[in-house]
Amino acid sequence: MSLGKDMRSVAPTVCVILGLRPPRSSEAEPLLEVVESMGLSGRLAVVVIDALGVSTWTNAKAETPYLNALANRRLLRLRSAMPTVTPVNFATMLTGASPDIHTIRDRTEPLGLETIFDVLREKGGVSATAARAKSSLGILIGPHADEPGIAESNTDDEVKEIALEMLERGVDLLWVQLLDVDDAGHAHGPLSSQGVEAVHRADGNLREIAVEARRNGYGLVVLADHGQHTVVREGGREGGTHGTSMDEDVYVPFVWANPDEIGRSLGIS
Repeated sequence: MSLGKDMRSVAPTVCVILGLRPPRSSEAEPLLEVVESMGLSGRLAVVVIDALGVSTWTNAKAETPYLNALANRRLLRLRSAMPTVTPVNFATMLTGASPDIHTIRDRTEPLGLETIFDVLREKGGVSATAARAKSSLGILIGPHADEPGIAESNTDDEVKEIALEMLERGVDLLWVQLLDVDDAGHAHGPLSSQGVEAVHRADGNLREIAVEARRNGYGLVVLADHGQHTVVREGGREGGTHGTSMDEDVYVPFVWANPDEIGRSLGIS
């Protein structure tokens, strides 16, 4: 697992894969390992498993056979932007800019910088999201997409169904946010049995999205926006939080595959 990469590289990397220039405020270089192996792809699906940091994933790896299979081929470790919270990192992912430049701290704030979606639209491409109505992707980023897919039920099951529909429809770029891992971690702690069960559900949703992506000729990127660490609350009850510079919050996996690699990794034709 390589070191020294950070969240600012996501936007320029995605743009190179899609044959686009980076957003104007992008500060980092693309991830060479990714663009060299992916090449130019006409379509790309990006799945963000919220709060699945390296630490949380390592604890639950027995429950993630599909993510493991993809990561066995292609895996980097990224540093999240600080503070390690969702709106900050989604803004950095989509613009390539550091938090000091995009200034986003809350999902209700307007994102004024050019995003990947804007660059794609400039070239005639179509972007879409699959997100919960109350999520950062739904509130902060969705308005920038051509086809914002909103799960009014605020469940990952509906997010997954929206993602499958968008892939079938053939949008050029799909951005997905799965939130079960973050929810369970906050409530019970990222290393709890409930947290592990949530990671297992996310892995199952990832497989369905990956299979549909492969069927429709999409490349795939999987990452997290941040990790999470355990805290002990009043009464001795464990929960989870993030936003700090602790390794558990900062380091996240970045996994990628072209359509053929998805098929070989997951054993599908």
